[in-house]
Amino acid sequence: MPFLFRCLVLVLIFGIFSLSSQTTEETYQGVSETAYLIGDFPKEKALVSFTNPGDPRQFFLRKETKAAFIKLKEEYKKDHPQERQEPFLISAHRSFADQKSIWEDKYSGKKKMREPVKDKTPSQIISLILEFSSAPGTSRHHWGTDIDINALENSYFEKGGRGETFYNWMRKNAHRFGFCQPYSPKSERAGKGYNEEKWHWSYAPLSNKFQKAWADAYKKGKLNFKGKFQGSDFLGDLPLEYVTSINPECARID
Repeated sequence: MPFLFRCLVLVLIFGIFSLSSQTTEETYQGVSETAYLIGDFPKEKALVSFTNPGDPRQFFLRKETKAAFIKLKEEYKKDHPQERQEPFLISAHRSFADQKSIWEDKYSGKKKMREPVKDKTPSQIISLILEFSSAPGTSRHHWGTDIDINALENSYFEKGGRGETFYNWMRKNAHRFGFCQPYSPKSERAGKGYNEEKWHWSYAPLSNKFQKAWADAYKKGKLNFKGKFQGSDFLGDLPLEYVTSINPECARID
């Protein structure tokens, strides 16, 4: 093999390797894959901040998610110039610790749910929590790709609700900005996963990748939650079921 040709081959191989490494670095923002997937990293390292106009609260999300949400807001305002209330965030990134706090408040009964936890078995309590809340390490909110918008009540977005116009617009247009509603009616998800959440939207070009990486890591035994929070020893393979029971429309966005 001629010397120059060998050099060219080596350059190409090195270039491909470097590109692959750079892509991984960009995807996880310098955080290890496992730590990123379960939300166990300093949010300032991988995410950017966002504030709603006139709201002192600071939310963190991926820069790609932020840019897409801002474009979505601008387009919605153009289509509905008379509407006073514009789309705003009420939740974005949540860390493992954040999710653990939510989970354990519900598991212990400190935070009320549809039914009290008293006299219930661990499995029954877990089933109640999983109607709307993820176990720590399994939430899409760990990734900085998922946002909750305007309200945490489905009725807000339904007929006659204040967010009806916005929700109908999102159903028709969100995909143009890369967003999908991951928790659509359960009938569209083989009856599995969390209950419907009309407020929860996911930036699919990234969340699809993280969901696949999470599932692959879980199947390989890289993600182990036993002993990490109350009730974790009774989860079985529910984490995999709930992480992957997503609106099929999300997979069509790339």
